[in-house]
Amino acid sequence: MNIELKKATLSELNMIQRLYEKLLDSSESYADILQWKKGIYPTDEDWIYYIKNEEMYLLLVDGSLSGAVVVTKAQNSGYRSISWQIEAADEEVSVIHLLAIDPEQQGKGLAVAMIDLIMKMAVDMKKCAVRLDAIKTNIPAQRLYEKYGFVKCGTAQLYYESTGWTEFIFYEYLLELSKYVPF
Repeated sequence: MNIELKKATLSELNMIQRLYEKLLDSSESYADILQWKKGIYPTDEDWIYYIKNEEMYLLLVDGSLSGAVVVTKAQNSGYRSISWQIEAADEEVSVIHLLAIDPEQQGKGLAVAMIDLIMKMAVDMKKCAVRLDAIKTNIPAQRLYEKYGFVKCGTAQLYYESTGWTEFIFYEYLLELSKYVPF
């Protein structure tokens, strides 16, 4: 099985939209857990912004779209109040958002494979940590991140149009640069 993480292009916008819609439509309870809402977040404008900033990535398995993720180069203001394991400027961290695996491909280890690729990319970019937040209702994501080795660093109430004021849990993974460098 050939797995790769590649930067998305504007020509792939429709594929990205379909992937996230498929995920939201796959289960009513899953849509409630994620609290992403069609037409509110994520929107075409969000995707276009992430693609133009080279922050939107596609997970391809044997050439087929199996997942997508946003890895930003900056932390939003909600990240400023968290007690991180280390102090790091925006340019020193990668931040994961909107990690999604095609519902037909879930349970095959692809989320872990995607995180592995994000970690390698962060090391290649000389980052010292990877950070993310998970909405409090997204227990499956929290389990994934904690099992992977992310450390819970705090919680904060954030306001987003799609969720209103909601509690988010913040995670950090400190990078050992040598860990992801091939021998």
